Parts: sequence; structure tokens; C-alpha cells
Amino acid sequence: MSKSSKRYIFLAIIFSLVTITFTLLYRFKVVARMDLYLAVTYVTYFVGIALLYNGAYVREHGHTTSTGINFGFGILFIIASTVMLVYGLVTGIILLF
Repeated sequence: MSKSSKRYIFLAIIFSLVTITFTLLYRFKVVARMDLYLAVTYVTYFVGIALLYNGAYVREHGHTTSTGINFGFGILFIIASTVMLVYGLVTGIILLF
């Protein structure tokens, strides 16, 4: 396994763990101001990043179909989280301060 391949899978695992962390933070009400909308926004964003790194990992191994699927869904999740963030800030669902 090449060095870049190891880095991609490591980062995919890290962002997957961040996704699980935000899910648990919401589930156990660790962060008082985190509501369901904000938790879903975070989880969607980090899933998108994890899918992009996973796509880079499978690209290193020559799997073109799964590379396209990972990149497609990764970009879709990141766009969805950006739209959710903007909508939440405009409507007041997400409060900055």
C-alpha cells in the first residue's frame, strides 16, 4: 500500500469518527445548544468529506466506478450541508451567538 493510499484511508477513518462523535454529542445532549438540525448539518458535512477521502483511496487502487460514486455522493453531501447551513443561518434555526 502506498503512502498516499494510507493517508487517504487514515483521513477517511478520522472524518468518519468525527461524524460518529457529532452523532453521539447530539444523542447524549453533551452540547446544550446543539439541536437536531445543527447535528444533521455537521454529520452531513463530515460524511461528505469522508466519502471524498474514501474516493481518493479507491482511486489509488484503480476502482473507477466506486471512485465516481464516492466523489459524487461526497460532493452531494457537502453541497447539501452548505445549503442547510445557509438556510439555518438565514432563518435563525442556527444561532451564531
